[in-house]
Amino acid sequence: MLTDNTDLGSALRAAIADCLDRRRTALTETARVVAAHKDTVLHQRACAMAIPMLYAHWEGFAKEVLELYVEFLEKSALAQRDVRTSILAYSWSGSFHKLSGNLKHDKKIELIELFLGSLTAALAFEARQREIDTKSNLFFNVLEDLAHYLCLDVEPMRGQSKKLDALVNRRNHIAHGGREQKLEDVDIDEYRSLVLTLMESLESVLDTAVTSSSFRRQPSSSNQA
Repeated sequence: MLTDNTDLGSALRAAIADCLDRRRTALTETARVVAAHKDTVLHQRACAMAIPMLYAHWEGFAKEVLELYVEFLEKSALAQRDVRTSILAYSWSGSFHKLSGNLKHDKKIELIELFLGSLTAALAFEARQREIDTKSNLFFNVLEDLAHYLCLDVEPMRGQSKKLDALVNRRNHIAHGGREQKLEDVDIDEYRSLVLTLMESLESVLDTAVTSSSFRRQPSSSNQA
């Protein structure tokens, strides 16, 4: 019997909202630090330091809420045969890695038994899959890959993809000691606004996934990814 997702969904939404509130406050504080150094010799340094910090909140938020979503999926106690195959492929990644070697016959039997018996068992993620890998560079294409694994629709966020990629590149340029580019308060405000928009959009994506149960295999679409 499947777990009623109503309470789990509400708990997930509350946890994501709390995460967003904390990050929103931190973004505002970062902008205030920059403003406090306006018209001083440290202004450019404050602006440069703000870029990696703003990016870090985007990556940190995405990692945190996607891990909360994986936890939600596990707690939902869905039979694996009722879960979309893309999520199963992600949750079984560790077992698939074992297939790459020259396995002994007994090990092959063990893996076959695992796959055959697991379809009626509840969905469970291996430890490495519970920890979302953002590649330390959460470009839009990386976000798309993660969304594909978890059957999330990030298409509504595509309009911000170029700006997001520009933020990641600028963070990398600063972090790796590249030639400094002049930054103004307006640049920091724009990046802060971008990060906030991205976080709010990802919150909406997850809310839609929970509401629509996009993680469930539909009876009429047995080959659904």
